[in-house]
Formats: sequence, C-alpha cells, structure tokens
Amino acid sequence: MIYDLAIIGGGPAGYTAASKAANSGLNVILFEKDKIGGTCLNRGCIPTKCLIHSSQLYKKLATGFKHGLTIEDYGYDYQQMLNRKNEVVESLRSSIEKQMKKDKVTIINQQAIICKDNIIKTETENFKAENILIATGSVVSKAPIKGVEKAISSDEILEYDSKLKDSYIIIGGGVIGVELATVLLNLDKQVTILEVADQIVFNMDKEISQKLTLSLKRQGCSVITKAKVLEIKETTNEKIVTYLDHKNNEITISAKEIIVATGRKAYINNLFENIEIKVNRGIITDENYQTNIKNIYAIGDVRSGNIQLAHVAVAQAENVIDIILNKEKTISENTIVNCIYTNTEIAAVGLTESEAKNNGINTYTRKMLTGANGKCLIEDSENGYIKLVFDKKTNILIGAQLLCNDATNIVGELALAIENKLTIEQIKKTIHPHPTIVEMIWDSCK
Repeated sequence: MIYDLAIIGGGPAGYTAASKAANSGLNVILFEKDKIGGTCLNRGCIPTKCLIHSSQLYKKLATGFKHGLTIEDYGYDYQQMLNRKNEVVESLRSSIEKQMKKDKVTIINQQAIICKDNIIKTETENFKAENILIATGSVVSKAPIKGVEKAISSDEILEYDSKLKDSYIIIGGGVIGVELATVLLNLDKQVTILEVADQIVFNMDKEISQKLTLSLKRQGCSVITKAKVLEIKETTNEKIVTYLDHKNNEITISAKEIIVATGRKAYINNLFENIEIKVNRGIITDENYQTNIKNIYAIGDVRSGNIQLAHVAVAQAENVIDIILNKEKTISENTIVNCIYTNTEIAAVGLTESEAKNNGINTYTRKMLTGANGKCLIEDSENGYIKLVFDKKTNILIGAQLLCNDATNIVGELALAIENKLTIEQIKKTIHPHPTIVEMIWDSCK
C-alpha cells in the first residue's frame, strides 16, 4: 500500500498535520518511536507548567495571612506534584491518541528511517508514501563543557521521581532555565543561574530581563551573567562548577545538583539512509517547507533556522498540508508570540523599540504599570507593566511586551492586533472589562 502522506514524529507538528491531512481525505501514516505528543507534551511545555502551577500554590500559602487566612502548618509532597503532572500529560496524550484513531491515522510506534524513492524503513517492515513530512522535533543540547555528563538535563529534572535536592546550579538562563528556577525557588530550594550572555532571557527586551532578574533575586536566587562555564566536577556530597566571570576570574561554586539548560537542537540522528537531505543545524527547506528532495518536507523544531516553539510547529503543520494539497497557506507566520511562565508571566510579540529602530522605523510607546491596575493589586502582582510599541508614521501597533499576571493569555489580543495592523485609535474604540488586567491595554491607548 502506498500512503498519501507519511509523517515522521508525533509531536504537535506531527499529530496536527496528521489530523488535518486525514480530514482532507489523505491516507496518512505516522511514525513515533516514543510516546505521542512529543517533547512539548511529555518532557517540556506541559510538565513544566504543571510543576510551576503546583509550586505557586504552595508559595501562595506563605502569604495567605495578608488575605486573612490562618494556616498553622503546611508543606508539599513533590512526588504527588509529579503524579499530578503525569496525570495531566497522560490525559492529553490519551485525547490525541483518540483523535488519531477517529481520524483513521495509522500509527507505527517504531523508529523510522527515510530511504530512496520515498521508502520508510522500520525494524519490521517497509512502507512507501507519495509525500513524507519530517517533524522529529528537537532534543536537549548540552553545552561542550568538561564533565557535563555529571550534570542532569532539563528533561531529566522533569522525569525523575527522586527527592528534590536542597541546592541547584542551573547552567543557562534562557526560558527553560528560568522556568525551572521558578519551580525550585517556589519549593524553597537554593538556586544559582549561570548565563554566558550579558542578560538572562537574552531574546527578550532588556527591561524585561532586568525586572525578571530582580524578581528572581528577591526570591533568593543568585543570577550570574557573563559566566563562561569551564568544568563540572563531582564529589561524594556535592557537584562543583568552575566558571570565568566577566573579569576573567576563575570562580568555583557548588550545589547538590547541576542542571544543564543550554537549549535544544534539531533531532535528525539515524533518520536517513542512502539519501542526502541538506542540513545546517536542522533540515534546510524553502519557504514552503520543501527539502532539496521533491515531496519530502520538514517543519517544526527540526527545520533549520526555525523558532523552536510548539505553536510555531502547529502553524507550520497546518500550512504544509495546504501546500501538499496545492492550496494557499492558512496561517501567517509573521506574528509569533514568545511566552515565559515565571511567577509573574512574561510575553512579547512583534518588535521592541530597539528592533524597530534598527529597522529604520520611528516609534512611540504607551506603557501602563501594574501598580495602577486594580486586578493586579488584588492579586498581589509584582511590579510590572504592559508596553505597546506603535509606528509613529501610521499609528499601527507593531510590538508589545508584557510583564504581569496573565500575560500569556492577554498577549493573544495584541498578536491579533499586530497581525491585522490595528491602529491605536482602533484598539481604544473597543471597551475592555473592569476590573481586569487586560484593561491595561485599553488604558494605555487612551
């Protein structure tokens, strides 16, 4: 049997593409050597957010007295937090599996190898497809540090069921690093973040990075930037990191555990046999996700130069099926939201002021502080803001940065406004409810 479409990888990109293709009349086979759902569901987005939520509930108990709550004794059971995380993951995975069954997608739980003439080889059988979609995602990328094998990865901290240690050093101050730090700090652990760049979350606006750094420090976290890690050692009772500081001084610090959170890389190991797919830190494609071999496509984290976000992978899954069906792409990839789930959420979309300036765009901004918002005060929000960036010539919204409770939910409205080129006048025409955090958008435009 020759399938219309074979998909390698069952993460958000893979299962979204499979569902759309099947519902469009294509005969689809999906290969997933591990569990359906990919990194995002099993080892990334969902598990992290589950643990952040649970740890935040525990942390809030400590400030309950402000709200008239009397709590004489409280604590947490980390194993139960992991159990709940697993329940959420399994529930979502079950839903995806049921959807694949409903859509009549054939699922093969084996490693797939792409061969010549669109043949897909597994341990037990060979398959053939008219089109092949590579959606194998990404894996942890450990920095080339001497002794790095003595540290655990960001995947491992989410998966293991052992008791938490008292102290941690996190190597890497990106999104993964600061979210893991948030969980550990909420659970009263000692945390140090080492970041080689001059700021944590270096892809975010500098002001956001500064405020996040202050917030983490208020929680007792040590944040060290411009730190080049040289070596990791291990003794009987602790693990030791040696790094160079911003003055090139060699510094040694220790903790009970070390987590390496230095990013992820495209997963292309053992994927090809007797074919030459062009790669450069991922699979190279054109704007229609086509590789150098006809009818073989790549989307999501495995694609060279791609933004490694689940919602980007989902959008590309929708679009690549449109391409295969000879249709126009359904979804625009011009407006992509970035979110960070720390205790005070962070979200950004479009251009920052500095990025706009570098692109030769004159701008003005409107900014609303959380201290002037009733809902933020009610919810004990930390000092934060919503900042909107407008094109001075057209008054069109071109960017937004948020540091506030519910930022990751609110930012969708701003992404919609940017994508549809709404002006400040159009945004402020719409009544926003009170008291809410989202009304800060309305207030900032008045």
